[in-house]
Amino acid sequence: MTTTTTMMMMSAPAEHKRTVPQLSNELQLRIMHKVKNGELSIEDALKEAREETCRSAADVDSTSQYNFSVYKFNRYRWQKRVLQIDFKTRVLCSIEKGIVKRQIPFHVVKSCEDGVAAKFCISFRERHDYELEATSLEDKHKIIQLVNKIIHGNIYTSPGRVDAETRDQPLQPNCLREGQLYLQRGGLASIRWVKYTVRLHEGQLSLLPVTVNVGGVGICTAPQTQTTVIHFSDGNASVEKPRSCDTFTLITKINEYLFRVPVSAQTNSTEAIAAERDEWVRAIDELCLVWKHRLQAENQSLYEIIPEPGGTNKSGEVGKRSPSPQAQEAQLASSPDEDRDRAIPPVPTARSPPPAYLSPKPCDHPKSALLVPVFPGLPLPIAPPVPAPPPLPSRLNVTPTSRKTKAFHWDVVAHDKVGKSLWAQRDASTVRIDTARLYEQFGIQDSACPGSVDPLNNQHIMLNQKVAHNFNIFLRSFPVKPEELKDRLFIVNEEDGALSDEHITSLRRYVPTSDDVEMYKSYKGSPSELHLVDQYMLEMCNIPYLSTQLDLLLTLRELPVSMEDLQPLISQKIRMCSQLYGSKSFVAILEYLLAVGNYLNENSGKEKAKGFRLSSLAKLSQLRGKDRKFTLLHALVEQVRLHDPHVATFFQELAEFETVPGASVKGLTAEVDVLKNELQKVIQYRKTYKRKNQGAQHQKFLRDLKVAIERHNSDLSQMTKRCEDMKKLYSDILVKFGEPLEQDSQELFGWVSTFINDFKRVHAEMTQ
Repeated sequence: MTTTTTMMMMSAPAEHKRTVPQLSNELQLRIMHKVKNGELSIEDALKEAREETCRSAADVDSTSQYNFSVYKFNRYRWQKRVLQIDFKTRVLCSIEKGIVKRQIPFHVVKSCEDGVAAKFCISFRERHDYELEATSLEDKHKIIQLVNKIIHGNIYTSPGRVDAETRDQPLQPNCLREGQLYLQRGGLASIRWVKYTVRLHEGQLSLLPVTVNVGGVGICTAPQTQTTVIHFSDGNASVEKPRSCDTFTLITKINEYLFRVPVSAQTNSTEAIAAERDEWVRAIDELCLVWKHRLQAENQSLYEIIPEPGGTNKSGEVGKRSPSPQAQEAQLASSPDEDRDRAIPPVPTARSPPPAYLSPKPCDHPKSALLVPVFPGLPLPIAPPVPAPPPLPSRLNVTPTSRKTKAFHWDVVAHDKVGKSLWAQRDASTVRIDTARLYEQFGIQDSACPGSVDPLNNQHIMLNQKVAHNFNIFLRSFPVKPEELKDRLFIVNEEDGALSDEHITSLRRYVPTSDDVEMYKSYKGSPSELHLVDQYMLEMCNIPYLSTQLDLLLTLRELPVSMEDLQPLISQKIRMCSQLYGSKSFVAILEYLLAVGNYLNENSGKEKAKGFRLSSLAKLSQLRGKDRKFTLLHALVEQVRLHDPHVATFFQELAEFETVPGASVKGLTAEVDVLKNELQKVIQYRKTYKRKNQGAQHQKFLRDLKVAIERHNSDLSQMTKRCEDMKKLYSDILVKFGEPLEQDSQELFGWVSTFINDFKRVHAEMTQ
């Protein structure tokens, strides 16, 4: 919670002895703006906070479909997606520009883990993990809340219940153990212990931040007020005890959580603390083993065990373990995954590096709590040391101390591959090279003189070293000085000197946390004495609501681009719906197919049908005649050409279907829904952006913001109307052709498109 929030809560009357409702950072910001501007009293602010909390909880229960704008990590880059969570159809969809890339059933969702800043990860059975980044912390918390609800249902729903009203309702899990523990949390340049109320359930560990009583009001000490859930149900969790008597580490597939037992009236001695720690470890370890065995049993059921080479199976043949039909089906179903050609990352262990989405990359930096890696076996202090002020940088001139050269980043041969390769026979001592010539071309002067070496190696930096390295790389191409950054953030249009899209996106990854702000503001020296990385961080710490401002600018840039991308896709879908609905020749073709099919079925002992679903069009080429090259599709074309040749050119009425259908009605509707939500955030920001003694720059910022909102609102209103027209037309098509109302257009139009192309091909062959 911010300093301003804390001050507000401390100023509350003593009679308000209640806990501040759990709100996202964005909602806290909006309420704080109102308090600061005199629009709300402390009492009214608490009331509105409680109402927002109740409204948010009600939304989760009443809404059946949620759409979020996210970035998905794929092939070493972040790609924009819409994540749709649909409780009606019980599927989770990944949508890109209106195309439903994946539809994942709820029952295969295994776990969801929080990451740094707005990042998080969802794990599935028999599929790749989804490493995602939300566009705001509020969205991330909402997504995790919804996914946790799905996992909760997967774990605690009882299939044995026969009551129709309660069969799909999850059972309330029993609390196996409850107590208070400290969890080590950290920002970009700070580490601290945060107290949580911890509840251990069969499939998870729930952490609720503990509030402290300040000025008669409950203040949450955690960086985030939402409940943190650590799942065991994916079978990857384990627990370890470091050497210290009061700590233990819970290791999951993605994160490592370091817990510490607090001193209390019951645990006020070393022996009592160690015993309490051991009880937590024992209870958690038992559950981790239970779920690990369950996972192994699930995997075992997918395979038939056949002896390894050297043994024989039931038929006497030598063989290996082969997949069962269920396993083959699961592998086949997952093979079209959009990320299938990306190597599956190894499961991290306690001593393995974190996955890509948690490892800082260039221009990839957290803006909220950072989970600190723990290395088992090393003693850890009971309390984190207070960081000392950074020393003044050395200004001594140093002569070169070593002969360094530029690096050649090659891919080395794996150790287990060397033995059978030509490298095993190479003798490096027989090779002669001219090192002087090499140094002349690739040498680097190693000196502490300014400009002659990377200052990261010679100057103390307050920021985390790895993060500082990446941030330093970004700053080399960042044309804005630290003291200019604040003013540039209040310029809307890029032609007026605003930051570029790339700069905004990168800066969002380096927003300091509240702990970092507190640490940097404790620095009393001159900013010019700091390294450039720390100078920027210090300046960013002094910019109020920096994260919100960057999110606003990025939204203003992405809205017109997204609308420009979606507009032609919606128009194409409207044309496709209109052509399909109005095509009489296509209906005639279906009538011919019904007649042909009924004739075949009637003479094979089956009943005649009154109609068939369009999915049947995909099966025509599967039924072959005596001539293996002659299929039911050939028979249909032949019948149409013989009896109604002008109908054979029906595809001329369906020109839009001759290309890949692409986006779906469902996907495009989700994209538009996300855009409306993003624009509402901008509108809400403008309403709350009121500052006293605003200068000319802020007045211009508000005017430009108003113009942008009006333009985007007008364009989005037109797009929304077109989207409604599209949905209505598609609904009419489903009714006309007797399709289920939940039938996705991407699949249905795909059947029609494939049928048209195949029909044209066969028709051309017969016409020759």
